[in-house]
Amino acid sequence: MTEPSASLVSVVISSFNYAQFIGAAIDSALGQSYPNVEIIVVDDGSTDASRAVIAGYGDRVRAVFKANGGNASSINAGFAAARGDIVLFMDADDLLLPQAIERMVAAMRPGASAVQVPVMNVDAAGRPLGSVLPVLPKVWTPERIRRTVLRTGSYPYPPTSGNAYPRWFLERVMPMRAEYGGIDGILNCAAALHGDVVVLREPLVCYRFHGRNMGAASEIRPEKLHYYVSLDLPRNAFLVEEARRLGIALSPRRVERAFYFAQYRLVSRKLRPDLHPLRDDTLLRVTARFLEAAAVAPDRPLRRLAVALWGLAVALSPLSLAEPLVTLRFSSMKRPRALESFFQMLGLVRRMSGKQGAG
Repeated sequence: MTEPSASLVSVVISSFNYAQFIGAAIDSALGQSYPNVEIIVVDDGSTDASRAVIAGYGDRVRAVFKANGGNASSINAGFAAARGDIVLFMDADDLLLPQAIERMVAAMRPGASAVQVPVMNVDAAGRPLGSVLPVLPKVWTPERIRRTVLRTGSYPYPPTSGNAYPRWFLERVMPMRAEYGGIDGILNCAAALHGDVVVLREPLVCYRFHGRNMGAASEIRPEKLHYYVSLDLPRNAFLVEEARRLGIALSPRRVERAFYFAQYRLVSRKLRPDLHPLRDDTLLRVTARFLEAAAVAPDRPLRRLAVALWGLAVALSPLSLAEPLVTLRFSSMKRPRALESFFQMLGLVRRMSGKQGAG
């Protein structure tokens, strides 16, 4: 890889029917303080005005227009077109702050398989919601991230737009299978096996909550819980296979300790057993796996205890009480202000200081 100061960075923007957002995403990539950037926009068979918006940028971006094939196929097509030493996959409804790529390139070092930044949550209009993802432990080093992945199969990582990867790492794991969803989880967990995941503390990306993006839902309806479990199943399988290929022993049981996966698995089995994708799961089994995940999660002890007590309450309560408990945990817009403050104290929510946000 060339020296970071000379590195070409490929920003690959994937889009499907996001005509209302894609222009702002492209503008934010064009407005970077780092000078050596190419922008590749992959349109995954949009049926709205997206292609006209993209075409309006002319040769300032490289457009890839393809038939609809899903997120993994868009990522694959974008990476095939990318020439950069560093690649950032960006969702079309997100925004990069002007210093994002410059800071991420400066942090890229030999042996780094990813550089990550937190994302600030904004609404559909780009107004800051006051919170940041992910909620990170106070001491968060590449070594601790690797240990966490080997112990639980996952770790707190930002969504897609908050990650930059060196080409050498992506060439080892790409292309992704077409049926994969949640590409950020697959790449980020694999990155911890291949090298050092470097984490910056400053939020440099805006992550939109607008109701159409499953990964940025401000409310999780019970009938959608199986989706989140299903999303993690291929990630878990990929990680076990990738570890085996690298000569690392990582069992399927180990990767089931991922804390969010265990929470979604518990509530999916409790609230909608008819839709739960793991047909052999019993409530007793998923509760035991959830408590095991809580015991080994990298979060602060108070946070782990609070979530463990919540999970036990969900498991033991009648459905009439379990559903409101799930809503309070996962539907941020429906929490009372006092509970939101309590969640902040526990580290379940990270609040922002200042007035940063999308332009």
